[in-house]
Amino acid sequence: TALRANRARVIDANQDDMARGRAAALSDAVLDRLRLDGARLDALAQAVTTVAALPDPVGVTLRTTTRPNGLRIDAVTVPLGVIGVIFEARPNVAVDAAALCLKAGNACILRGGSDAWASVAGLIAIVQEALRAVVGRVLGEV
Repeated sequence: TALRANRARVIDANQDDMARGRAAALSDAVLDRLRLDGARLDALAQAVTTVAALPDPVGVTLRTTTRPNGLRIDAVTVPLGVIGVIFEARPNVAVDAAALCLKAGNACILRGGSDAWASVAGLIAIVQEALRAVVGRVLGEV
């Protein structure tokens, strides 16, 4: 929802990246990967919605064994902890990685390439704002 609501903000930031990319004579292929438009933002927002609708991957019992002494051992899925993602001129990766990491209960460190600096900063700011809003609602309900 936040991505859709802030579409113009993201496109403006992306235009800055695109202008710098053209000035730096980036190839057409790199510029295409860098470009965010309405259709790509809609697809990105839909991808986040799809991830959100997935079953919770944390706490799933994968297998159970019982030792000869009666001790039961469960293999249960848990978050990894902190995941680092380094990516180049693909600003959409910032949101994709953040959504997947959050769904799995992980923290993430994202490092986008300098070609996509403004786009990634704008996208992550929107993700952070959305997280603050959700946490505020949850804590307000407790």
